[in-house]
Amino acid sequence: MTRAESPPRDTRADIFEAAATSFSARGFDGVSVDDIAKQARVNKAMIYYHFADKLALYREVVAEMMQGVGAAVSAIADTKLAPNDKLNRFIETFLLLQLQRPWFPTLMLREIAEGAPHLDIATLGHLRGLIGAFGRILLEGQAAGVFRPIHPVLAYTSVVGPLIFNAARERVAARHGPEFPMSVKIPPAELLAHMQLVARRMLERL
Repeated sequence: MTRAESPPRDTRADIFEAAATSFSARGFDGVSVDDIAKQARVNKAMIYYHFADKLALYREVVAEMMQGVGAAVSAIADTKLAPNDKLNRFIETFLLLQLQRPWFPTLMLREIAEGAPHLDIATLGHLRGLIGAFGRILLEGQAAGVFRPIHPVLAYTSVVGPLIFNAARERVAARHGPEFPMSVKIPPAELLAHMQLVARRMLERL
């Protein structure tokens, strides 16, 4: 009996994961192609086979999350759920996708703090589509008399901002332990329930 052949290695996925983790930890300028190749256990030529250069790889990392959330939110907006239920589903979906990508919160906070110098029009377009889909949920709720009028960007940052900050906070807590004043692990279910309540209270018609 011959030994079963192992499945072929997905080098592109390994490179993506290594790059995402490295960029999140040290930023775009703090990571070299050699660093990514070493962590992914591939040679540099394999990186350039899958991605044009380091900047293209970085943008792919950011776009992957934006595309995933955007597609999910668009699907939620298209359902026949009530606006409040769509809002709850949006928060749940964003939190789940973020938990699946622990590198994302720190990476995005760093990029925003630097003025987003590495994001191009195409990558920013994914964010525009995401906020547009979220805005559809808000408009439906406003038309139904459930939500008060509010700019979608204000609503989006008020809902998503705490989720991203909390994930970054927990990463700092994991590094510094009890010496960090906010060193506490909040269960995802508790965080989800809290943010759904906060979002509803923020958006409900006064």
